[in-house]
Amino acid sequence: MNGGKSTGIGGGSYSLADYASIKNGSYGKLMKAYYGKNKTALSDAASATKKTNSKTATADTTSENASLQKSANALVKSAESLLKTGKDSVFKEKDITTKDENGVEKTTKGYDTDAIYKAVSAFADDYNSVLSAAAKSKNSSVVSTASNMVQQTVANEKMLSRIGITIGEDNKLSVDEKKLKAADMTTVKSMMNGNGSFAYGVQTKASFISMYAKNDQNKASGVYGSSATYTASLFSNGDIWNSFI
Repeated sequence: MNGGKSTGIGGGSYSLADYASIKNGSYGKLMKAYYGKNKTALSDAASATKKTNSKTATADTTSENASLQKSANALVKSAESLLKTGKDSVFKEKDITTKDENGVEKTTKGYDTDAIYKAVSAFADDYNSVLSAAAKSKNSSVVSTASNMVQQTVANEKMLSRIGITIGEDNKLSVDEKKLKAADMTTVKSMMNGNGSFAYGVQTKASFISMYAKNDQNKASGVYGSSATYTASLFSNGDIWNSFI
């Protein structure tokens, strides 16, 4: 608890997943095996994954899983727009031209605060959508990961507040446009850009939530099998794998 806010989802109480253990556990092993073409390790990891899911997850309906996966994928994407570096980074300083009261133009280097606000606002909206979808889930892995995401957010509440992002009693995020644009952009960047940032941690958890939803969808349709065919296909776009590099 922090400031009266619960780190649970949907009013339940769950143990919070530890990111390091997830990273080094069966899912991490599975991803490394797939990308390293290690078929034996892939089979072992898939078996461990199946065993874990059979014990901890109660399948949601197809529509619930589709909605959850869509929301989680949107959050992964909006986080990525903040995490990009180099010439594609929303935090890349640009030439900004302003006029003084006499109409004299002056060009200086600065941040595009309109673009940054737009990206942060989209991230917050997608974050809130994931919480809403996860609150309806019966999959304990989904709920635990979403709860962990909320815990991470609450732990960063003070820093988020400095850049205009507040946490409501329902754990949803809201962004104050005026405060965000007036904030120190180096602070905004430290929270939203780069490995180890707040946005990076949220993206990682959203990737796992998407994977859990996909697992349930495939189990419901009977695709899940000992060959781990569908499990391997989960990582074809490399989104989750990128968080392990």
